[in-house]
This record gives sequence, C-alpha cells and structure tokens, in this order.
Amino acid sequence: MFIRFFRSSFPIQYLVIGLIGLMLWGKSFIMPPHIPAPEGPVPLYNLLYLLLSNMPHLAVIMGFVLVLLETWWLNILFSRNELVLKNSSLASLIFLIMMSSSPVYLTIHPLNISILITIIILNNLMRSYSRTNDLDFVYGAGFFAALGSLFYFPYLMMLVIIPVSLVLFRSSKWREYAAAFIGFITPYVFLAVYYFLNDQLAGQIVVYEKMVASFFFYPIHLHTDDWVIGIFTLVLALWGFYYQLSGPMEKTAEIRAKTYLVVWLVLLSMLSVAYSTTLVIYHIVLIFPSLTLLLTSAFLGIKKKRWAEIIFLIYFLLILVNSYFYKPD
Repeated sequence: MFIRFFRSSFPIQYLVIGLIGLMLWGKSFIMPPHIPAPEGPVPLYNLLYLLLSNMPHLAVIMGFVLVLLETWWLNILFSRNELVLKNSSLASLIFLIMMSSSPVYLTIHPLNISILITIIILNNLMRSYSRTNDLDFVYGAGFFAALGSLFYFPYLMMLVIIPVSLVLFRSSKWREYAAAFIGFITPYVFLAVYYFLNDQLAGQIVVYEKMVASFFFYPIHLHTDDWVIGIFTLVLALWGFYYQLSGPMEKTAEIRAKTYLVVWLVLLSMLSVAYSTTLVIYHIVLIFPSLTLLLTSAFLGIKKKRWAEIIFLIYFLLILVNSYFYKPD
C-alpha cells in the first residue's frame, strides 16, 4: 500500500505526505513541546529562541513547515542524483516519519534547522561533481557549514564533509580547499566585526574557548518506546546498507561517490556528539538524511513486497502511537 503508492512522484503523493505529517504532528499542535534552550555560542539560535520561546504553537507550525520543505527537497536531491529510484517519493515519506519519530522533535529546534543546511551543503557538493569550475559551490558549502554552527555549535564538524567530498570525487585542486575555508570563515568574520563594534569580542572568544574545552559525552536517556523505534530503524538501516553494497542496481562511479558522501554524515555526527551537551537527544537527527537513503533502499530492495508493506506499516504505527502516547519525564 504505502510503498507501491509512493514509488511514483506526483503532486498527489506530496499532498498525502502532508496529510500524514499533520497526523503525526497533530498532538503537538494542541499540546506543543518546549522549544529547547540554546547551548553554547549559537547567536542565531539565541535570537530565534528569544522570539519563539513564549510562542510554542508558532514554533510548532514553523517546525512543521520546515520539515515539510526538507522532506520535499531531500527527495529531489536523492532522485536527481539517482541515489534512489527515480521519480519516487518514498524517501520523502520515510524522512518525514523519522523527523516525527519522537514528540520532542515536533517543534522547531537547532537540529531541524541544521538538516536544512545539510541538504543545501549536499546539494552544492553534488552539483560540483560534474563542474569544471566549481569554486562557487565549494565556497557555498563552507559558508553554510559555518552558518549552521551559529544555530548548533557541533555543526562545525560539518566542514569535514567538504574535503571528504573532494576525495570521493577525486578532486585535488588546492583552490577548492581554499574556497571552502574562505567560505567557512566568512560568517565568523562578520560575527567578529559585530562583536568588536559592540565591545564583546574578548568575552565571546572566552565563551568559544570554554565550549571547545568542554569535550564531554552526555548520556542519552530514552524511553522504552524510543529504544524500540531506534533499534527497528537501525536494523532496517543495516539492511539498506547491505543492499546498497550488494544490490542488483548498477551504479556508476558518480552515484557510488555521492552515496558514500551521504553515508559519511553518520560518522561526522558521531564525531561531534561530544559537543551536543544537553541537546544530545536532538543530535541523533543529524543522521536522518543518511538513514532515509538506507531505509529507502531497504524497503525498495525487499523482494517480497507484501513483507515490505507489513514491515513499513509496523514502523509507521510505532511512531504514530509514540507521538500520541509518549509521556515525557
């Protein structure tokens, strides 16, 4: 039912995805979760928090619209680069379900903002693959990596994805590395000028030094239902990874390189988790684009479609029930 219907990509599929999103987010529109407080030097998220912390309903609406935008854009990114079956909207549905997998996610927060920036970075890097003069794309990727860190400090690690992409894409031009670095420091140059003009530069440097020194792994406290959903997702992701490596679909060197680039997000999120502090439960969201690719491959790769539909329905119902009956501590 689900998989067969979303194997195609027409406006009706995206309309249904929006309705499913409303179903998953329904309770949050009535009883909105708290928008998480800022952690570390995150000036842009500080501003957003000041604007929305006393307007939780508006925060939920903005978060929902943001997730729908990411749902649509990520599917286009995967389809255009042939990372999933072309003209399929299944990746959109899977991403939406994962972004709704815990009630605490059902508002605007630093990580769903970071996911939008991640999609922009991936889009820039993948478009640079076939471009002879790609400095604008690489510069843009570096710029947005820095911009994301102004919403969520551990996002600084996303800068690493740029040299990783250059290695995967077999590029050895020093100008590309330089362009990425210049793009990365550009937002911080403007930020430093702003702090300097307001006589805050010395104090903010101390704040950044303390944040870098606070390398600490915070424990993740999950409910039993969150663990069940997480383990279910992990099993499906491993199956999808196996299918990506050994599946029957013939892949060009370009498709393989772009697939590995998306999967690299998992490693980068693991490397940066030590700086997530109290937002560690939200940090998991960083790997959702990679999991979306793997789960889409898993469901499309199951030969017995009836079993694929049953497994998908169980997965969806687990998350739907969790969104309505989850009881926070």
